[in-house]
Amino acid sequence: MALVFILEDDRDLLNLYSRALRFRGYDVICAESAESAITLLDEEQYVPDIAVLDMSMPGLPGSAVVEFIRSQRHLSELPIIAISCNEDFRQMLLSSDVTFMTKPINLVDLYRIVSLFVPLDLPT
Repeated sequence: MALVFILEDDRDLLNLYSRALRFRGYDVICAESAESAITLLDEEQYVPDIAVLDMSMPGLPGSAVVEFIRSQRHLSELPIIAISCNEDFRQMLLSSDVTFMTKPINLVDLYRIVSLFVPLDLPT
């Protein structure tokens, strides 16, 4: 099953995104800070198929996780969806090969973009 990595510091949004993607059939791993996201990804215990990353958060911004992912051989080609209400992150990440979504996001749009990169093999 496809594995989605979600970084979101707002617990309500984290629960919303993870429940919506699980409902659609994805496995989900979550982190609530950039620091914990980097630790989880660095351990290589989980290798996600796609990352959904909030950019604006306390401590390290989500863009630090984008930089970490792009610097890791086993993750460098990982599709990334960057989410923020701050359009400055869109400009900052232009060269990072990410798909940008502006908050508030529509769950249908989130699922559509995730499924473009990581389609599920549904039984027929």
